[in-house]
Amino acid sequence: MCFSAEADFVSGAIIGAIGVATLSQVETPRQVPLAALPVAFALHQFTEGFVWRDLDGGSTHTGGPAVYVYLLFAWVLIPVVVPLAILLLEPNGRARPRLAGLVVLGAITAVYLSSSLLSGDVSAQARGHTVLYGGAGRYADVATALYIVATCGAPLLSSYRFVRWFGIANLVAVAAIATVQAEGLTSIWCSWAAVVSVCIFFQVVAWRGDGDRDGPSRSGAVRASLGR
Repeated sequence: MCFSAEADFVSGAIIGAIGVATLSQVETPRQVPLAALPVAFALHQFTEGFVWRDLDGGSTHTGGPAVYVYLLFAWVLIPVVVPLAILLLEPNGRARPRLAGLVVLGAITAVYLSSSLLSGDVSAQARGHTVLYGGAGRYADVATALYIVATCGAPLLSSYRFVRWFGIANLVAVAAIATVQAEGLTSIWCSWAAVVSVCIFFQVVAWRGDGDRDGPSRSGAVRASLGR
């Protein structure tokens, strides 16, 4: 998890193996963005391992390349890719406009947070066993709220059971982390999201079990909407 470089490297390797297994189950191109998330989360964990290495090397406050790579994924890609990946697979006509709205919301959040990366104001520091990332600007709280709505709200709107579980687990984690250690939200939540991305593996396996090689079929959509 996010408690040390070694922990990040080990968890990244385990999640990466799950990610490769997930991609091996893909049967249609529309499944790829969602199925690729576990591998992306694994690489993200590896990146934070290098952030820890910089901090363990004696720096109490770093804004090195690893920090920028980590935050590029956490702040810019995740809020767009997560709702978009779910939108691409959603068969429910009523949910699709809402998911499209969350993609737009995530994009707005990403544009705002990317301005912090471009300005060079971001930083990371260790506090206890957590990395605290800073530099999101004066509207950080608003950006955080929109970020949570886009990334946790999208899975909750999905017609698919395991995707909904992915969203529920992440939403519960956000609430718990914000209550205990709000400043460490980026690090701890991204680590948790990586762990629960195993739900994505089960969803892709479930689609394969339906025997649908062209994406979610109408009958598959009915079964998914019933949570089966």
